[in-house]
Amino acid sequence: MKALKINLDQLITFYFIVIEGSLSGASARLCISQPAVTMQIAALQKQFGVKLIRVKKKKVNLTKAGEMLFIHAEEAYRSAMRAESLLHGHRSNNLRIGVAAALMVYLIPVVDQFTELYPSVKVTVREGRSLNIIEELLDFEHDLCIVGAFENVNKELRAFHIPDVERMILVGAPGDPLAQRQMVQWKDLDGYPFILHCEGSIARTVITREFRKRNIKPSISAEIDNIKCMKRLIESGKGVGLMFYPNVKEEIAHHELSIIPLVDGDLKVGIDVIVNRETALSPPAADFLALTGSRFGCIIAAGDQGFPA
Repeated sequence: MKALKINLDQLITFYFIVIEGSLSGASARLCISQPAVTMQIAALQKQFGVKLIRVKKKKVNLTKAGEMLFIHAEEAYRSAMRAESLLHGHRSNNLRIGVAAALMVYLIPVVDQFTELYPSVKVTVREGRSLNIIEELLDFEHDLCIVGAFENVNKELRAFHIPDVERMILVGAPGDPLAQRQMVQWKDLDGYPFILHCEGSIARTVITREFRKRNIKPSISAEIDNIKCMKRLIESGKGVGLMFYPNVKEEIAHHELSIIPLVDGDLKVGIDVIVNRETALSPPAADFLALTGSRFGCIIAAGDQGFPA
């Protein structure tokens, strides 16, 4: 077999220069200095005598050869990441999970049960916004992710849908005017101070879709990506908010928050368990997936894990 003349590190550096659109962006993604990035791409161009990029005002533009090479650079990078994910996955003591912040309360019991059943497996859980977690899954940083139900799942992913896991409830401070009423309708939220989840959250997508459907425009007091901060703002009377009951049940029990009943329709949210199509599911991930299905009363078939095509 003929030995490769191309330096794969240089090829990957070229890939990130294109993805980030700048040498500084590639430097940040690769965690190396910008001069090192410049040296890598210069060496690659010099070795083959081909100009790949042009830098003008710190912005990278591809030559025709660069455009053609990028296709192979992307394939090389994704192939290397698949290989790395495969090796990680076949370490029987490792499981990496991404979870949407609002759904952490549902994941904790499953993780606790899993660690009891499989004490030798190291479970790493990363919490974040749903869209960020999914981007990390596409970059092979997780074995699986648990997020709010998506309407359209990226074709590179496979999703198992668990419908109507929990309804979102409207909550406010006990002294909030809406909390004093016996009957509240969705239309009462039009123009009303409202605390909303930040961009990138599936909860936000579900809520804003409901508002659009009902032609409601609340007055957004704040956009928060932290559940604790959201609860504190609502408790202080800055507005009302729609939240999952398990995330606020303690505050409701202590009368720090009040449930505001909506009489004209519940807002129910499902969960998607998502894996990357490009990687084989490791034994720990398959076991965790089955345990998750059992927790929510779903049967996840072996082999294809019950995911729709």
